[in-house]
Amino acid sequence: MLLKKVLGLVVVTLFSIAAVACGSPAVETEPETESAQAEAPTEPPPTEAPPTEAPEPEEEKTVIEWWDYYGMTELNEELESAIALFEAEHPNIDIERTVVGFVDLVPAILEGVETGELPDIMIVDNPNHQALAAVGAMADLTDIIADWDDKDQYFDGPWSSTVFQGRNYGVPFESNATAMYYNADMLAEVGLDKAPETWEELRDVAEQLTTEERSGFCFSTSGTEEGTFTFLPFLWQAGSDIPTIGDEGSVEALSLINNLVNVDQSSPGDPMGQGTVYEQFITGQCAMMINGPWQMPNFDRDGVSFEWGVAPWPTGVESASILGGENFAIGANTDVEEAWTVIDWMTDPVNLRSSLLAVGLPNRQDMADDPGWSDPNIKVFVDQVAVARPRAYGPNYPEISEVVWTMYRNVIEGTQTPEEAAAAAGELVTPLLP
Repeated sequence: MLLKKVLGLVVVTLFSIAAVACGSPAVETEPETESAQAEAPTEPPPTEAPPTEAPEPEEEKTVIEWWDYYGMTELNEELESAIALFEAEHPNIDIERTVVGFVDLVPAILEGVETGELPDIMIVDNPNHQALAAVGAMADLTDIIADWDDKDQYFDGPWSSTVFQGRNYGVPFESNATAMYYNADMLAEVGLDKAPETWEELRDVAEQLTTEERSGFCFSTSGTEEGTFTFLPFLWQAGSDIPTIGDEGSVEALSLINNLVNVDQSSPGDPMGQGTVYEQFITGQCAMMINGPWQMPNFDRDGVSFEWGVAPWPTGVESASILGGENFAIGANTDVEEAWTVIDWMTDPVNLRSSLLAVGLPNRQDMADDPGWSDPNIKVFVDQVAVARPRAYGPNYPEISEVVWTMYRNVIEGTQTPEEAAAAAGELVTPLLP
């Protein structure tokens, strides 16, 4: 209000000066007497207005764009809570989260590479990590992570899923792995009180448990990525790997599959995914199955009444499971420093715990013994994450996976012997490797 008065005074003063300069017409008046002049009031001298303090400018906030596909999962609410807590502790940073459909995220990122409009933070399925790094979608974090103490806490499998050509392009977020579920009541019927621990035991126990009404051992046999996801641990346990398909280990892994499905007929060979495998297990059509921790909440929902448990994968010459889950990454040519502040906070065990309890398993040693995962069945999955391996085979992994599941299906269907299938797949895989 004071400022308006001062401005008004300035305007009036300027108007008066202008009027005199233009020469206003003369007006006749009675001459003032001396007493009138003496009685005329005099105005006090103007006083200076106190200076007004300008309002302090608000600190400019950094906006971090975040993409993930957790909108319809149990983790959605936990992520929203974590983001709100981070923003409360970091008032200079706003996170704008966008939820994208699972099948839409990678195409959206690839489009962002073309347009140069990538999010600051993205959470990606770990088998896609290397391919996205290869096309320039992700910032190279090697130098930042070199001085990050937490890097030494991660299990080898989850950590290696973020590495491409020796450089680091992210940090593991949540991980999972597969293991063996077993029907304890059915095992007791054949005089067993524990699940098989080796390949030899697996084949023997699966035969014992097989009847006209049920299969002894079920696993995903689909000609899709789920088939590759299920077969790879058999390949690794045999001492082989995708780059060496065609060797003795790969033939042994395929021979085990052939024996279970075609020779012993203790495992069904019809194409089925993990969901169907679970349905057959809870309805008594399978005595043992390979599946993931995401099925555990369903047992209560579906009213399963028989005794069941979880055991590690039966081993060949090595122990192995397969890594699932997601990783954090930072978009190329974005605000790497501020985005790293967010990721560093989000992956701190104190801040990460509630998100992992909602879905996923710890992928770092300093969280493996947390009481939140003390349930014996859940602990088995945590231990499997520690030996799980990623599908980290470079940008051509989708094509490589198709070669693997085709080889797998050819053996299951009996159209090729293990030796023939392995040799043919080896020739196709080699040119696709990095």
